Amino acid sequence: MATSNATPEDAPGEPDTARPVGVDATSAAIAAIIDPLIDNARQMSAIHAERARLLAELHRLGEQPAIIAGLRGDPVETGANDPNTHAHGPAWDDVELAERTLATEVAGALRLHSTTARMMIFNAAHLVEKLPLFHQALAQGRISWAHVLRMQDVTTGAPADVLPALEAAVLPKAEKLTATQFGRVAARELDRLHPVSLQERADVGATLRRVVLQPDVDGMAWLNAYLKADEAQAGYDRLIRIAKSLNDADTADQPADWTTDGGEGGGEVVLRTMDQRRADAFRDLLLDGECAGGLGRGIRGTVHVTVPVLTLMGKSFEPGMLEGYGPIDPETARRLAGTAPRWDRILTHPETGCMLSVGRDSYTPPADMKRYTEIRDQTCQGIGCNRTATKSEIDHTIPWNKGGPTAVGNLVHLCKACHRLKHQSSFSTRQSPTGALSWTSPSGKTYTREPANPIGPPTPSVAAAHPAESVRAARDEAPPF
Repeated sequence: MATSNATPEDAPGEPDTARPVGVDATSAAIAAIIDPLIDNARQMSAIHAERARLLAELHRLGEQPAIIAGLRGDPVETGANDPNTHAHGPAWDDVELAERTLATEVAGALRLHSTTARMMIFNAAHLVEKLPLFHQALAQGRISWAHVLRMQDVTTGAPADVLPALEAAVLPKAEKLTATQFGRVAARELDRLHPVSLQERADVGATLRRVVLQPDVDGMAWLNAYLKADEAQAGYDRLIRIAKSLNDADTADQPADWTTDGGEGGGEVVLRTMDQRRADAFRDLLLDGECAGGLGRGIRGTVHVTVPVLTLMGKSFEPGMLEGYGPIDPETARRLAGTAPRWDRILTHPETGCMLSVGRDSYTPPADMKRYTEIRDQTCQGIGCNRTATKSEIDHTIPWNKGGPTAVGNLVHLCKACHRLKHQSSFSTRQSPTGALSWTSPSGKTYTREPANPIGPPTPSVAAAHPAESVRAARDEAPPF
């Protein structure tokens, strides 16, 4: 809910205590479809697990000398001993021969590109041999193939000796989070377990920065840049801000989601979506150095980063957390914090000075309470939603007009769509002291969203024993490009 003093949810009225007529029938009708969908998802996961097992078995075959010899065939028949055979390049070694031959076999059988088939075999072997707990969970339908792909993205290249501990730590999260949310959790845990510091890995990663042009169909192409996370985040945020300014400047009379590219003289009006405005701003900045008509000049991207105080002081290598991305190296975190126009201290609660509740004295939460819940939630707490908290609204879980207090334990971030869903549908919500939000669906099922930083009020003894302090820096300048 927006933080204005008058919102639709605050309309006077007594809370409904009776169950409306038809609710039971509605729940049963929806559940009759949702339950088979859940079973179907489990079956699909099991099929993915079995396919991974078969592909991993094929990969193991390709490591056996007898199989490799069979793949090479008879040297006389293939001409392997003929010096002219290798005129187009050196002979493949055993590994390359096996991988390419078996990938081509799979590609033909499944009608795939050979590169796609080769990656499938690699992913399957990685899953079965290095992530056995995830393979088992996939076979049992507890996680999806999308979760497995996220785990593989995180663990590819990671030291083998940290994978068992990583699996055990993050698998319970995979069973509760969307694949995108889980990927961030897994990356954060790997950073904690990795024997090489994030700073060292970030330094290596920065040497690989590049721009790649990828042709597409219909006269289009993709232009991809591999950059430091904070620079990419700030650049994207700047494009969003410029796109919004294009809308405000050009089409004040148009709907919020559209703008016009029409010329003078009453010609045909061409509407542009937000995606198109971002793309146009990106194009103009690259080709001309500024947007058409000078719009967007002076607009800077903003990033938000949470930095542990010991990292800020140079006494710890704990990573900072970049909003919308995840862990970043300590050096970058300190640099961003050093240019921040504002710091919000978040200590253990007895020391913050933050008002945890203003009860019924005020509907609108004070600024420090808003920042507190923003840091706690990080994103919209709707089911499967990842919109950042800074672009979401604050909602009273128990509505203000039904006695709900303005307190951190009753406030949560919801984007406009999830906010409307809560108040315009038969979904209901319940919030825990740590900020976890449980949604009960029309079919009667419950889904719980844990906040990114579950910082519920600790006891004084815990606060004294663990004086964990972090600094949140909001940067108003784009990084130097």
